[in-house]
Amino acid sequence: MPLSSHDRTSLNLQKAISYCLLLILDPIVRGLFYYYFRFSVYGGSERHKQIRDKYAEIRRTHSGPLLICTNHLTYIDSLIQAVILSSTWGYLSHPSGLAWNLPERKNFYHKLLYRIICYSGRCIPVERGAAPAEAKKVTQNMLHVLRHDGIISIFPEGKRSRDGRVDDKDFSYGVGQLLNEIPEAHVLCVYMRGTKDGGFAHFPEKGESYYMEMEPFTPASDLKGRRRARDISTQIIARLTEMESQYFQNNQKSNTSQLEKQGATE
Repeated sequence: MPLSSHDRTSLNLQKAISYCLLLILDPIVRGLFYYYFRFSVYGGSERHKQIRDKYAEIRRTHSGPLLICTNHLTYIDSLIQAVILSSTWGYLSHPSGLAWNLPERKNFYHKLLYRIICYSGRCIPVERGAAPAEAKKVTQNMLHVLRHDGIISIFPEGKRSRDGRVDDKDFSYGVGQLLNEIPEAHVLCVYMRGTKDGGFAHFPEKGESYYMEMEPFTPASDLKGRRRARDISTQIIARLTEMESQYFQNNQKSNTSQLEKQGATE
């Protein structure tokens, strides 16, 4: 069922206001990111540039709707991801590159300031256990964005991982349901975590350095309906789990190499 004229206008207005406020709010957010919280990208400025160039290239080569599927550890993962993926000028010159986000309503919509920030950041609030009519409306908003070649950032796990690892046992099938409706949508798997403290937290510690890796992914399934949604969701979770394993393998090798160097100098 398509969105009503009122709902379409509301989404278009939100997108326009988001763009207009970007020049004001984005530098503030980045100032907090780099100078107050002292966050950084693991690997330094050269690695950060590689990530931004890769994201821009993926958007150029994968035209049409895009689902960014990211692991989930803190309340502000979406914000951190947005800062890392592009610059203020990058979003101003290519507005479609700024993804729509799906925050849990109870976490961010109880204060006016948070509501303003979420609205400006292209958020569609979701609510666990919502009434069927409300849940359906939220889903239709997401589908409208995708049908108009938009980008949605979604956490396939459906919640923050409590043990700091991708939850491959108890996860949502929401991403699979969206891909059932929009099968032409591309998928970009993103694995991101802090390299210092990392793990589950409400908010990351100051001075955190963020590792990020991304890979286009094409799930395929011959199943239908709910079974297809479950199958596709499982494939995406499995890919994120593989990316996580690669992160820890590389981290272990790096630590071993550092210890060997220290031993050689003693």
